[in-house]
Amino acid sequence: MFQAAVKSFPSISAQNPTKELSSLFNLTKTTALLKQLHGQLIVNGLHRLVFFGSKIADAYIELGYLENASKAFDQIPYKNPRSWNTIVAGYSKHCCFSDVLQLYKRLRSESSPVDSFNLVFAIKACLGLSLLRGGKSVHSEAIKSGLDTDAYVAPALLNMYVELGTLEEAQKVFSNISERNSVIWGAMMRGYLKFSKESEVFELFPQMINNGFQLDPFSVEGLIRACGNTCAGKDGMALHGYCIKQSFMDSNYCLQTSIIDMYTKCGLLDCALNFFKEIPDKDVVLWSTMIAGFAKNGGPLHAISLFQDMLEKAVVLNVITFSSVLLACSQLGALQHGKTVHGYVIRNGFELDVVTYTAFIDMYAKCGSIGMAYKVFDWMPERNVYSWSAMINGFGIHGLYSEAITLFSRMVSENCIPNSITFVSVLSACSHSGKVEEGLFYFESMSRDFGIAPTEDHYACIVDLLGRAGKIEEAKLLIDNMSTKPGCSIWGALLSACRIHKRVELAEEVAERLLILEPDQPGTFILLSNIYSTAGMWERVKKMRLLMTEDRLKKTVGFSSIEVEKKVHIFSANDKLACRNTEIEQIWSSLQRTNEGTGLHCPS
Repeated sequence: MFQAAVKSFPSISAQNPTKELSSLFNLTKTTALLKQLHGQLIVNGLHRLVFFGSKIADAYIELGYLENASKAFDQIPYKNPRSWNTIVAGYSKHCCFSDVLQLYKRLRSESSPVDSFNLVFAIKACLGLSLLRGGKSVHSEAIKSGLDTDAYVAPALLNMYVELGTLEEAQKVFSNISERNSVIWGAMMRGYLKFSKESEVFELFPQMINNGFQLDPFSVEGLIRACGNTCAGKDGMALHGYCIKQSFMDSNYCLQTSIIDMYTKCGLLDCALNFFKEIPDKDVVLWSTMIAGFAKNGGPLHAISLFQDMLEKAVVLNVITFSSVLLACSQLGALQHGKTVHGYVIRNGFELDVVTYTAFIDMYAKCGSIGMAYKVFDWMPERNVYSWSAMINGFGIHGLYSEAITLFSRMVSENCIPNSITFVSVLSACSHSGKVEEGLFYFESMSRDFGIAPTEDHYACIVDLLGRAGKIEEAKLLIDNMSTKPGCSIWGALLSACRIHKRVELAEEVAERLLILEPDQPGTFILLSNIYSTAGMWERVKKMRLLMTEDRLKKTVGFSSIEVEKKVHIFSANDKLACRNTEIEQIWSSLQRTNEGTGLHCPS
């Protein structure tokens, strides 16, 4: 059919060439056929017409022959906006962003008018090349042309500024748009979410609704993530209900995952678990989010249980799953469970990334197996700054100061530049080993030699170091001379030092500052009460307990754990009857009866 049409080319053109020849482009599914048609157009002198030149260029673009498309485009003597957009769109489609910008400059130099289409392609090219200055230049041209608030151009500008890290510029674009559609509202909301400006999202939301913005699954997902990041559990539950009413939940794994993540971040672990059980088909991302949520928010034992369920259901695991369950193991000190996970990884031939290797280092160190932690560190094919920092921290918490500092020196010699976290590990190692002079040296070296400004964590380490060594006045002077306002961790470290060295008056002053910063935390009341009791000031102890009762503050229950036959058992301070009807209780009762017969006293 194509061959016959091409052979009768002259007769066709005599009747209605534009319409009839246009239909031939639908038959050019191969390069050979397209080139044959292109040749006939050249023979008949039609390739220079803007209509056929643009069609040929577009056909070459569809087949991926950008060079041929460019040559066909260049042969058009009088180009119109549509022909320019055809070639620019083609290069943009194939992510040839440098070529897009070169074409855009040619367009401007040839005095062809800009329109919303070529502006959008130029903006996307600037984003693809991370050219913020170029993007601002295109934005200026859009303003001159009165197209900066166009329904296509404005969202592209918003997205470019957000992705290139300038939220302030995105806000300016947004504020200049008088008529905002759903795309623009959604783009601004995503910008706030990317920069963790959840409060702005919540301020934006009522305006969106008042302007007729219809929530879709994507925008609801963003709002739910904002609820999770701000611990707005009540609002998150309301949005969950809205999703159910609007039937957004069916097979929407991203939305389901966001809801579970929100519930766990808000501490609503039961809600997360109930919703998780309702989901019929769970993918690995959903399982991993659930395990990570429980591990990070006070449910490590349940995280391990979920991991075991995941294994039983033969769900294909990924490295994120391993990192999450290892975090749970490290919190519980569940060494055997951690070893089981490690064995599973080795048996199944998983290729671990640097993040999972680091998680194993952290788990072994916190579970007391520092030797195994170092073996994993030594096995790593490549290490990043977090791997080095985790191993240094592991040595530090075990009181192995020399090993920690030796590893830090090795890290620097291997050209791995330490970061803020590394120095927290180094200073913590100094603190655990009582190395005051060394700690002060590394504290000064951090900013002097590596250009790292000390944060609250670094100051807290130094205050703790000085406080443990009895240098309370030096610690207080350091706090008073800080360039930033001291936070809770710094005052908490000083209060702990006051308890060790029985500095009652200073403890009262520090506690007063802490209570301003954290009025709802019982730890300050309890620590001050213990300081009073050590000093024999019982009336003040009674006052502290009374204040806690009036404010309905309860001490966080401590717990210990033990692994027996691959099962983790948790014992908390409130479990007074935890051993009843167990072998432990029976043996204890037997010992008491035996001692009663001998007249010895068995303490309870």
